[in-house]
Amino acid sequence: MSLSIREITKENWRQIASLTVTEGQHAFIESNSFSIAQSGFEPEWISCGLYDMDIAVGYAMHGIDVENSRIWLDRFMIDGRHQGKGYAKKFLRMLVEEMGRRYSCTRIYLSIHPENEFARKLYESLGFTSNGEMDGPEEVMVLDLTME
Repeated sequence: MSLSIREITKENWRQIASLTVTEGQHAFIESNSFSIAQSGFEPEWISCGLYDMDIAVGYAMHGIDVENSRIWLDRFMIDGRHQGKGYAKKFLRMLVEEMGRRYSCTRIYLSIHPENEFARKLYESLGFTSNGEMDGPEEVMVLDLTME
């Protein structure tokens, strides 16, 4: 594997927008098209493509929640055709490192649907823990970067 995180550009946005999760996961995350549009209109969010060599395998969006100055991994997905290949954990580690550097932060927040057990186990395996808060119907998890 030769993994990289790349900026969304006019050259690759369609490729990333066409990626999708499996049928049973659609309720857990917004479409990549919606998220790319959101980051285009809300500059506090950064969209990025997740690549293995030149093959687009996933998408992520991160940024600063301006209401409470928290750093969020707001979207993270691996295309259904590429799930089960070990990408999720590797890209999540890469994203955490990049976000820590970019934002000089000590905590990274995300939220999950309570019934998304696969995501919970993935995030917990990297040290994210529930902080007891809810973001609408989603449970908030936090990674304390000072504990690594």
